[in-house]
Amino acid sequence: MRKHYLHISFTLLVSWIITYAGDLKAANGPMSEINVVLDAWPPFRMIHENTYSGIDIDLWNRIGQEMHLKVKYVRCPWGRCLRMMEEGLVDVMGGLAYRDERAEYMQYIYPAYYSCSTVFYRHKRNDINIKKYEDLYYYEVGFVIGSAYFYPFDQDSRIPKKGVGTEKQLLEMLALNRIQLIIGTDCQADYEIAQSSYRNLFDKVSYKPHNNVDLHLAISKKSPYFKRYKDFQETLIMLIKEGAIEGISSSYFK
Repeated sequence: MRKHYLHISFTLLVSWIITYAGDLKAANGPMSEINVVLDAWPPFRMIHENTYSGIDIDLWNRIGQEMHLKVKYVRCPWGRCLRMMEEGLVDVMGGLAYRDERAEYMQYIYPAYYSCSTVFYRHKRNDINIKKYEDLYYYEVGFVIGSAYFYPFDQDSRIPKKGVGTEKQLLEMLALNRIQLIIGTDCQADYEIAQSSYRNLFDKVSYKPHNNVDLHLAISKKSPYFKRYKDFQETLIMLIKEGAIEGISSSYFK
């Protein structure tokens, strides 16, 4: 009888060791990979050759650590990034203002992780005075294709507009007087202008729409990670509450 109990105990011990080893292997095994699509948008997303830095990069890396995900970055122009999200070729994206048409193919993660305002810039040597919205009808305004700024500007065909691929192109065009005005979000454009050789060439016009551009993370509805929306939301809320995002952004906006 004693031998019988010893045999059962030994069998249970072996079974427990096998189960524990399997769980340990799973916990420390290869992480699932998540594709984060992005363009250059300092200081949120800065790209130097094959290295990435910025507020969004630090945030995605923290989310990856918390959710045990291996973050892979996929670079593309903003408009193409949106199409890749729509087609499900990538999983997630950051720096997104809410728009109904985007919400059809991506799930926004709430709450927003940052908030900016829309502003217009001119070349200092040009005598352009924009005091009210209707004054924009008389000048060509440069914008980034696929970007969402504010209503009614985004849909207003009465304003002459020139679309380009990146904010950097906008600055170059304004510096060369190839465009009269450019539109941007202050938290990004102010930083990029201050870091560029154009920092003493531009200033803001008087008119401001006084809007909030809330920046969101989002998941493609065709991504396998769409089912984990709640996990992403809970992780984001946790990082906001513990002050992680405030700490990340303060290191860039000095």
